[in-house]
Amino acid sequence: MRMKPLFTLLVLVVLVPGVLLGLSGCGEATPDPVSADSSTPNVEDTNVAEASANAVSIPPILEESTPIIDSVVEEPVEQAILTWARDAGGLSHCDRMSIYEDGRVEAVVCRARASQPMVFGTLTAEQLTQVQSWVTSYTVFTRRAMGMSSAVSLTVVHGKGDVVPELEVKVAAADFAAEIFFALTGTE
Repeated sequence: MRMKPLFTLLVLVVLVPGVLLGLSGCGEATPDPVSADSSTPNVEDTNVAEASANAVSIPPILEESTPIIDSVVEEPVEQAILTWARDAGGLSHCDRMSIYEDGRVEAVVCRARASQPMVFGTLTAEQLTQVQSWVTSYTVFTRRAMGMSSAVSLTVVHGKGDVVPELEVKVAAADFAAEIFFALTGTE
């Protein structure tokens, strides 16, 4: 089917009914408020108007407002306290890891457009203490590094403190994150 007849049919189906509805009220006469009879109203007409006004039931005003749509309470999304990622676009691989406040670790390895299943682990008490000390002591910081294979890694510590860490702390956090990832996933 050609596009022009299809477009013409679409225009006819959509626009013609709208135009007809718009024009349907054009020929009716409406009373002119200026030339309307301004004589005194008939007493009988006034009594009918009052009676009909009294017959209208007005809904009671609600004291408490009730929502029309029920709100859905969602759990807040938990923010990782440390994230680590390694990308090598030309080599088609990406690695991702997140560490949470309770010591949970989630990691995924992608190679050549095929993702491995998510791997889960838990930090030791010692490791969790180390990460939490960075989070409480320092403000949010990142460490970006390029490896020999041209893979770029990015470590982000979502700190809550006020101090900006020195380079040694950033390097230590990045090395720590890489070690956790490699130990959990069995990759290098």
